[in-house]
Amino acid sequence: MKAIAIVGSTAQSQTLLADLLHWHGLSVFQVDENEALLSLLSFISPELIIIEPSVATAELVCDRIKHSSVLDNVPVIVCADRMLGQGSADAYLYSPYTAEDVFANIQVLRPLSALLSDSVVGSAWGDV
Repeated sequence: MKAIAIVGSTAQSQTLLADLLHWHGLSVFQVDENEALLSLLSFISPELIIIEPSVATAELVCDRIKHSSVLDNVPVIVCADRMLGQGSADAYLYSPYTAEDVFANIQVLRPLSALLSDSVVGSAWGDV
């Protein structure tokens, strides 16, 4: 099973989210927003990325991910303290949001990730 990557600081809220996802049986990696972000995410190859509210430039980070040739098909959830403009994220959660809100979005987006990766594999192998 692939992992879910949480982008942000190692603040208590992010750790709580990671612990909650892990407790529900999901594999989670916490990644700081820095210059090596795309390299780290490419190495981890997550099935879904969550950008925490601690990332002040969440939309820019999301755009960097979506414009990456390796990560462009990975669904992204942006969690924010305030309403953001329409960006390239697949889902947005605005404070206050609950654990149920996070899980609902993960459930909706995980099948999307599986379908996209299957279509990539299928197109790479052609009709076998």
